Amino acid sequence: MAPPRHQPRGFGPTSSGVWEIGMARMPGSVPGDDGEPVRPLLALVMDGSGRIRATALGAPERSSQALEEALQEALHHPPNDVQPGSPEQVVVPNARLLEELRPLLPGVAITVGPTPRLDDAMALLREHVPVQGKPGDDQVMRTYLTADVTPEVVAGFFEAAAALYERTPWHVIPSDGHLFQVSSTALGIRGWTGCVIGQNRESYGVILFDSITAYERYVQLAEYAEQEGGRPSGGLPRQRAINYEARAVMPARLLKEIGTHHWPVAKGDAYPTVMLIEPDLELATPTRADLRRLEGVARALVQWIDDIPDLPRRWQGPEVLRKRYRVSLQGEVVSVTIGVACEAPVGESPERKERVPAAMQAKVDALMQSIDGFCDRHLNAEYRQLILAAVCALARKRPSPLLGGREPSWCAGVVHAVGMANFLFDKTQTPHCKAPEIYGAFGVSAQTGQAHSKKVRDLLKISVFDPKWTLPSRLDDSPMAWMLQVDGYMVDIRTMPLDIQVQACAKGLIPYVPALRRDGPATPD
Repeated sequence: MAPPRHQPRGFGPTSSGVWEIGMARMPGSVPGDDGEPVRPLLALVMDGSGRIRATALGAPERSSQALEEALQEALHHPPNDVQPGSPEQVVVPNARLLEELRPLLPGVAITVGPTPRLDDAMALLREHVPVQGKPGDDQVMRTYLTADVTPEVVAGFFEAAAALYERTPWHVIPSDGHLFQVSSTALGIRGWTGCVIGQNRESYGVILFDSITAYERYVQLAEYAEQEGGRPSGGLPRQRAINYEARAVMPARLLKEIGTHHWPVAKGDAYPTVMLIEPDLELATPTRADLRRLEGVARALVQWIDDIPDLPRRWQGPEVLRKRYRVSLQGEVVSVTIGVACEAPVGESPERKERVPAAMQAKVDALMQSIDGFCDRHLNAEYRQLILAAVCALARKRPSPLLGGREPSWCAGVVHAVGMANFLFDKTQTPHCKAPEIYGAFGVSAQTGQAHSKKVRDLLKISVFDPKWTLPSRLDDSPMAWMLQVDGYMVDIRTMPLDIQVQACAKGLIPYVPALRRDGPATPD
């Protein structure tokens, strides 16, 4: 499961004349015309400079009304610092919206295509647009004391979460693909499958699924959404998560509640939050039982980490490590069994995991066997990891383009594509080599190598300065990794105050906090 990636916002076509328009169902509920709760639709209009021109909420059965309302606002009454007027072109995410917009924007070119700025804005608005409905819909964001949860129950959860954070499990467990399983009859837990996130210093926590099958389905859906350029819209497996947030991004009301009850927080600005995600993407209201289960898992993980000094090695080899511990929950002692769930994929590095469909594994192995020799002679381990990522990404395409064409052609194309993104052909760089050396090493013509390189770059959207395809050692010098949209304007986040940098890093928008890196390597605490 890949953790969230940092993505520069506001890039692509910068003309304010190109608008992105979309609609999405909100996560909360509001009373409908008959008094029953319904989930409203959000219509959003964004111009090419990344500014939101208008939003409107509407009932699901009257989606066109919300769309028309948002469009009229965007045309005639945009925010004060935005000029009224019509777009030169509109991009929408699906054909249905295209048909609805045509009569509303006569003479304007409307096309179906990627809407990256719109997708990011929709995600943020889903988090922050307030909706009122049945009890519990919005309590998750306002208080820890939901349902039958008491301050004493929250105190136990905070204590266990702080102890776990202090063990820095993301430094102990090599990757979020090294899974563990946990069971407890007393807590009603049977074979939950968990993973620890934070190895990439983007976000920290523990995510729990009902089973290994549920985890694998989550990974498949996440990969499909990434390939299709969208987000999973529903049908995701149920998830339970302990997340650690920095104080700077915590709502003031929650900080006040924590201070009032003196709940313990780990050193390092680590405030634990609970997230219970249902298959329809609704956020469930945590109950006393939910908090006790999460506390039990956290306490078992603490004992497991303390008890097994060579824990990272236990995912290697045929033996299955499983231990039973006695944990105390508000004075009650219960048994929790925890152990290794499965072996991480062979050949992965802890820094970056790459999954491949079983049917494509032999093809990937064959390509990398040829590429590894070239990397040994001309490149380095960093290049090899990026090239492996590209090969695996191509293998996950459906159908995979690797099934057609000669293997040497794909080898040359992938190496050339990744090399172009990192200025491999510039003799002032280390390492460096010329394009003809790549073609010659794999026995292909320049025309074939260039053609396959273009295919790879087009399929994977590889470009110069793209943080995803930049060597980690060169991220410091990559302007695209640090350009973000703040208050409607593009800025280099490295020039912003520390608290802004911390928030951006916590949201996964940048790879680390630049201000802290200047004084030494960034750490989670």
